[in-house]
Amino acid sequence: MPDVRWQRDGWHGRGNPALEMDVSSVARLVDGSGRRSRHARTLPLTIGSEQLFVKLYPAPAGWRAGQAFRATRMLAAAGFGVPEALLVARRGAAGLLVTRDTGGEDLAHAVGRLGSAGDREGRRVKRRLLRLLGAEVARLHSAGFVHGDLVPPNVRVSDGRLVFLDNDRTRRSRFLVALGARRNLVQLGRFVVPGLTLTDRARVLDAYAAGRALSRARRLRLARWVVAKTIARRCAIDRIPAATARRTGFRELMRSGGPFDPGGAGVGSP
Repeated sequence: MPDVRWQRDGWHGRGNPALEMDVSSVARLVDGSGRRSRHARTLPLTIGSEQLFVKLYPAPAGWRAGQAFRATRMLAAAGFGVPEALLVARRGAAGLLVTRDTGGEDLAHAVGRLGSAGDREGRRVKRRLLRLLGAEVARLHSAGFVHGDLVPPNVRVSDGRLVFLDNDRTRRSRFLVALGARRNLVQLGRFVVPGLTLTDRARVLDAYAAGRALSRARRLRLARWVVAKTIARRCAIDRIPAATARRTGFRELMRSGGPFDPGGAGVGSP
């Protein structure tokens, strides 16, 4: 069904005509009750039979709503798992984006659940999921996309498929892929995840390298770069001294339940 354009109460936008929504009232609700992040407020809503996810971008970040709407539609057209973008609206420098709830579970939660199960089948499913992750990121980059913030909370696992969320900074540009797409691997890998081993991390990278048809030499260079940049990000974000990180090593730095686990007793403890 083609989008329709509309204007009401100072808001104007376009979207699915089957979605009946008082945008002004919804925007006020999200502004008052939504979960706050750096650039937006978000709130899950049920309207009629629809399970929706509404994201309000207060001024001056309203342009992000349009960017997310366009990028999500482009990703969907290219065959990637994304939330269905139903409506985008602007009022002045504020913006609103409405998507259909994808369901499923957070990537890190899924990996942690499978990795902590302690059974052979759970490990097998976890490894398959990690290989899928590497292959899908490779496919994303091969199609010319670079995700703006490819952290585990922005990837959901739904019905065996990966769904990419938070696309307001996602761009399609061969130049950007060549310039810095590999930073998406650092964004994904800098988190300590229960049940995720060093070998599991290598599975993601191996699947990515295979999907990008990298030579053995380029795979090794990429692996060294990802490890170095991941250590640097952990040090910067979790305030771990660089000398401590070098002395500790990558395996211990990223070990779930270890002294450098943000969910543990104390990050940065030697």
